[in-house]
This record gives sequence, structure tokens and C-alpha cells, in this order.
Amino acid sequence: MMPTKRRAPDSPVAERPTPSKRPSIQDPRNPGTHKFQGCSSRTVYKQISKLGEGTFGLVYKAEDTRNNKIVAMKQFTVTNEKEGFPITALREIKYLKQLRHKNVIPLLEMAVDKPTRGKDGQKRGVIMMVTPYMHYDLSGLLENPQVNLSEAQIKCFMLQLLDGIKYLHNNNILHRDIKAANLLISNKGILQIADFGLARRFDEPAPTPGSGGGVAMRQYTGNVVTRWYRAPELCLGERNYTAAVDIWGVGGKPILTGNSDTHQIELIFQLCGSPTERNMPGWERLPDARLVKTFPNHHRTLEAQFNILGSSGVALLSELLKLDPRTRINAMDALEHEYFKCDPRPSRPSDLPEFEDSHELDRRKKGGQRPLPPAPAGGTVGVGPSADWSGEVPAPYMNGNGRHVRPPPPPPGGRRPAWQKEGERGETRDVRAPPPEAERR
Repeated sequence: MMPTKRRAPDSPVAERPTPSKRPSIQDPRNPGTHKFQGCSSRTVYKQISKLGEGTFGLVYKAEDTRNNKIVAMKQFTVTNEKEGFPITALREIKYLKQLRHKNVIPLLEMAVDKPTRGKDGQKRGVIMMVTPYMHYDLSGLLENPQVNLSEAQIKCFMLQLLDGIKYLHNNNILHRDIKAANLLISNKGILQIADFGLARRFDEPAPTPGSGGGVAMRQYTGNVVTRWYRAPELCLGERNYTAAVDIWGVGGKPILTGNSDTHQIELIFQLCGSPTERNMPGWERLPDARLVKTFPNHHRTLEAQFNILGSSGVALLSELLKLDPRTRINAMDALEHEYFKCDPRPSRPSDLPEFEDSHELDRRKKGGQRPLPPAPAGGTVGVGPSADWSGEVPAPYMNGNGRHVRPPPPPPGGRRPAWQKEGERGETRDVRAPPPEAERR
């Protein structure tokens, strides 16, 4: 007879705390549904036209046949089966699922299709991000000869952009590709920040009133931000940067259109003056400072070139384009600037007129405008809301200190995309050694 196994006496077990349930994000068009729906089949969407293309893939205007809503669909391309799903796409999906603000583009759902076998014999599935359709991007709107924005309308868009950037920085998110083509506008006058393929968390404390850009505490990837919107510290090879790199790109039509990285640096100093220990402390210690020493001495011309903006407009522009990132104005201080309080007062979004659909790709096709230099990695084009969406979204889920819940860290061991090669995508790039970390920061 087998001996009976004696049961150990019950020992007290510490009761696990019940995790707090995150409140659902409601769709403002239909309060009974969640904003992010999950995944659907690609077949429920009917493609209408192509909105843009890039190294990431394609963006289409499409119709959701389930409800006849117009949406934008961003298709990701996997060129090599071994490379897996692009890390920039994973990063963008992660942040758009978590961020909730009226001036940040929302992610509605993902659309997938069955894998098909290509000419090389490999099977590849189709994965698409679905967002509301936006009627304009700021680049296309500014290049449209039929559009002449008033100062009050410009202030309206500036306030919305700064409010969106303030939200990102308050939640320790660097966008790292603020430019006109990534600022989407609905026919309701709502501006939303898009393209989070280069976004990442930053470790420094979030900016506070009067603190400027703050002080960097760690290194990040240096080759970020589309060249025409790249801050001077990035142009000189700085990797210990802060949220101030996003502030440099605030605005509309690019005023510094360099045809190479070196030319871009020179244009910046022609406008803002040559760097000194007073206006840009520590610049001589940056990796590419040697390039500056080949330039002639430049005197500041910013105030003279933009005196049409008036004293308050020039004052704000001077704060946004400070060479020293530590004293460059932050988004929350910019929102309180005198420029927005003097006449003409900012328009309300609902007062803005409707224009014909205008995207950067449309304007280049019609007018032969010079295209923007490509984003450093996987930059996208505009996508945003259906015609009956007011742009209003509920208040974001906040934690105890009034800030958004901290997103999880990016996936470990992310693959560095091969975008640092000389002459890639038709432009000349400085080739620098990749950082030692495996993760692309």
C-alpha cells in the first residue's frame, strides 16, 4: 500500500494587489466604442487614391465599407523576411495607441491581409495602420497658391502645434521629426501631429515653465529630424540632446533649405549668427565643430529678415531659434508668449475656411516644387479625420501627478535601419559610425 502524501499546511500568502483597470478611450464620434478597435481585414477597406510614399511603404486614402467613413491607410513594407517588422513601425504603433490628445493623430485600428508569395518565392503579409483622413498637411496648404493664411489663422495653427508638443514633452516623448508635412489639418481647422516613426521616450525631467530646453542626461541617436528642420546642435553631431530639438522645427514653410548637411549648418549661422561661448556654450566640443571653423564669421540677420512679423512675432521667433538648446523656449512658455495675446488675436479652429484637399505630394505633382529631403528613417506623410469629426477627444488618462501613463520601453535589440549610407535616397549624408548600443535610440 502506497503511503499517502501528506499535504503541507497552508501557509499565509501575501494578497496580490488588484491592478487598477485603465479606463477605456472613447471615440468622440460614438461614445459607446473604443478609439482603438484592434485589427480588421484589409478587405473591408476600399482604396480611393494614393496620398504619399516613402521608405516605409505607401499611404492611401480609403473608404471603410462598414460605415462609409473616409480614412487613411499606411501600408508597411517588409523588404527582407529576415529583418522582420520595421522597428520604426512598431514604435509608431505603440505611441499612437497610447497617446490621446486633440492635436495628436489617433490610431483607429490595424488592417491585415493574408500573406502572398512574391516573385522571390517568399510569403509576406500586408499590415496597415488606419487613421482618420486629413484633408491637408501644412506643407501642402502653404504651397497651395489659392491659400493665403492670415496672421490670426497662423496663430491658431501655432497654438495647436505648441499644445500638441507640450503634451508630448509632458509625457517624456520626443517626436524627432517635426516638419510641415507631418502636421495634418482637417477641414474643421484641427491640427494634429503625425508620423511617430522616429519618436522615443526621453529620460530627462519634463520641461517646466522658465526652464528652457533643460539639460541632457544621456545619449540618443544623432541622425534624426529632416534636414531643413534640424536644430544646430544636431547638425554639429550632438547626441546628448533634449526636447529642444522639437522646438526648433516649430513653424511652417522651411526658411533654411540646405542642400547638404554642411550647407544646412552654414545657413543656420547666416541667420542666427556664428556660434560663440555666449550664444551656444560648448559648441566647440561637438563632433562636427570643425566644419564651422571653415565658415566666415556671420553676423545675426534674423531680426532684419523677419521684421514683417512685428516686434512680438520676431521676439517669439528669436526664442524658438536660439542656438543654445538649454535656453531655447519650451512649448509651455511659448504658449504664454505675448505674440498670441496681441492683435490680431488667434482665430478659432471653427472659424477657419475650408480649402481644396492639399498634401505635399499633390503640390509637388501640380507645381514641381522642390521636395523636402527625406526623413532619416521611415518618415511618413499625412493622414487624419473624417468630415463629420469635430476633432474633440476626451481628456487623456492621467496618473496621480496629472501626467499621462508612462508608455513601456521600446522593444530590445531593435535593428538599425540602413539609412546612413552616402547618397542614399538622392541626398548627400555625413556617414558616422553607429552608436555602440544595439537598440536604435
